[in-house]
Amino acid sequence: MKWNWKLPSRAQWQSWLVKYKLVLLLVLAGVVLLAWPTGEREQDRDTQEASSVTGEESFSVEELEERLSQAISRIQGAGQCTVLLSLDQGVERVLASDSVEERTGDETTREQTTVVYSGEDGEEVMLVTQYYPSFRGALVVCAGGEDPQVRLAVTQAVSSLTGLGSDRITVCAGE
Repeated sequence: MKWNWKLPSRAQWQSWLVKYKLVLLLVLAGVVLLAWPTGEREQDRDTQEASSVTGEESFSVEELEERLSQAISRIQGAGQCTVLLSLDQGVERVLASDSVEERTGDETTREQTTVVYSGEDGEEVMLVTQYYPSFRGALVVCAGGEDPQVRLAVTQAVSSLTGLGSDRITVCAGE
């Protein structure tokens, strides 16, 4: 079998480029965007990974309540507000551990030790995972709490930020 391959002529190339000009520009723009640096340096990424592994991230219910209060105060008609959150459980950290089990006859002894990482910054415990708190309920007291539209907007805002259902969020009118 003989292949009869010919390169397209210059006129054919030009007509093809004119016909698919937009597609080629989109592909070129995509390649440029993929090659564009994100601005995050490798050293910053390593620092972020190390902080998430060692558990340096902290969670404060008071900070969250304050941030929620500020956000809700910006809802039209809500006015000044106070937010109180109740927790089902607090922050739980699971640390890496080694366990050694020894059997002598009928007796079994188990020894468990926490894994510690010794690095340039000193010794740090190895964090396997961290569970953030789950909320039991929320109380929001705001000046515009008697208006049904404000109540709905506040309930939706608290629900979306905490994961609580609307039956566990109470919005009351305040001063």
